Amino acid sequence: MVLFALFVRSGLPLVVLSGVGLMVTAFAVANAFRVERLVVLSGVGLIVTAFAVANAFRVERRPAAILGLSPVSKKVGVFVAVGCAVGAAFAVLHRVTWDMGTLPARLTSFAVVGAAIGAAEELLYRGYVQGRLRAFGWVIPVVLAAGAHTAYKTALFALPPDGVAIDLRFLAVWTLIGGVVFGALRQASGSVLPPLAAHVVFDIVVYGEHVEAPWWVWG
Repeated sequence: MVLFALFVRSGLPLVVLSGVGLMVTAFAVANAFRVERLVVLSGVGLIVTAFAVANAFRVERRPAAILGLSPVSKKVGVFVAVGCAVGAAFAVLHRVTWDMGTLPARLTSFAVVGAAIGAAEELLYRGYVQGRLRAFGWVIPVVLAAGAHTAYKTALFALPPDGVAIDLRFLAVWTLIGGVVFGALRQASGSVLPPLAAHVVFDIVVYGEHVEAPWWVWG
């Protein structure tokens, strides 16, 4: 009974609900090209996630603190610079691994979209999820937030279009590793801004030269 009470009061049920909602949304959006009705399912997933996040903000006195948007200090600024370097390093490693060249030849308008997607993911996973779990100490919030983000990414890429090869094991392992590193930046700095900066830089360097959005963005 005591453990159940701690489970409920920690906000973990709503964290799980938001994670499931985003997984459903990711799977539905990525596969809408197969079944158009999945667009409706993606909307349901977003509503579930929005409900969970809104409920947390309703009961929390300082919503910005949950997301890690405050306070902003010189320490946070230093970690933002570190985050940018980490994001760039991961991006170059990714590009070299997949023979994409070290840096993008140019940046297109999709760089803005990619950056926005990365920022939104960080606000949810390193911001909301990790922030809601802060009562569990240092390690558990980092690992669970990284795991939730990995589950979302796996759902997003689980069933690619014909002719598109996705190494799900590689994707899952490196998303988890990146998530742990980004989560450590959040914990060490006390802010979501460093991992957000890291993810934005990563997405710009990796996807910034795309002329149009990849299949997994709009389905």
